[in-house]
Amino acid sequence: MRIARSCVTAGAVGGILAASAIVVLFFFADLARGEPLGTVHFLADSFLETGSAAPGPVAIGIYTVLHFAVFTLLGILAAIGFDVTGIPRSPLLGATAGLFFCSLIFYPALALVGSEILTAPAWPLIFAGNMIAGIVIVGWLRRSEARRKWKPSVSLDGTDVLREGVLVGLLGAAAVAVWFLVVDSVAGRPLFTPAALGSVLLYGVDAASHVTLSATTVLAYSLLHVTAFVLLGVISAALVVRIEQFPPLLFAFVMLFVIYWTFVVFLTTMLGTWLLRELAWWSVFAGNLLAAVVMGGYLLKAHPRLVEGLTDEALWDPN
Repeated sequence: MRIARSCVTAGAVGGILAASAIVVLFFFADLARGEPLGTVHFLADSFLETGSAAPGPVAIGIYTVLHFAVFTLLGILAAIGFDVTGIPRSPLLGATAGLFFCSLIFYPALALVGSEILTAPAWPLIFAGNMIAGIVIVGWLRRSEARRKWKPSVSLDGTDVLREGVLVGLLGAAAVAVWFLVVDSVAGRPLFTPAALGSVLLYGVDAASHVTLSATTVLAYSLLHVTAFVLLGVISAALVVRIEQFPPLLFAFVMLFVIYWTFVVFLTTMLGTWLLRELAWWSVFAGNLLAAVVMGGYLLKAHPRLVEGLTDEALWDPN
């Protein structure tokens, strides 16, 4: 099958724009932390083994070229994939694919060069950067398709998925936050959970005694916490609309729930086994279960047709 040159060009441009978006994101993130170019220094040293905390212009230049080359290739592959499969160029799909594929490339590569993931400056932003990269690539491909202008708001059959998803995500984030506030207060250490998680993410602490309980630490983690739940809320809201139209997609929703739980366990373990001891696995389980109930309850109330579709015997009939 012949691939059109315009398809490759659009993919390459989308990849370059995505790479640029990540550069801008980390530039301002490093600036806010008081470590200008800290991330690029770390990555250049990790992948090029310069042996220096502050690699020179040549090393930074080589890493930058590599960074743009990888994303250019990803953009071209994405363009070819959409063109061959005919899958709609959805920004939501772009965010999901960006998070998965970019992370699948980055973290194994970081591990192969023998670098510690937690030593990367502001490494959780990589998740956000990868999602943004996916949205940028798909957004550009959608624009270049010239069928309709891409908008950051996603609407399906008159339903404002973005608005509903943000609200659902905020409800879930609030449920978990209130749960851990109560648990921490009963234990006599208010705000310990967000402080512990924030200390690991920002400073890479490896023991409870090193946890920094400050407004900066708590707010930094809270921002990441809310962002993750908002993303989950938007994906859930989009799936619910589709499930109303095609009930068998319920199994995709269940799969999303399983992936979410697996990710939470994996992330907590990766951050440090001491966290599981300090936070108690049952409290993490209960907090996220509470969030799932709150988010699911709101979506069921907002979409009464969903319940009717799920009670259809044909959905559960294997024949």
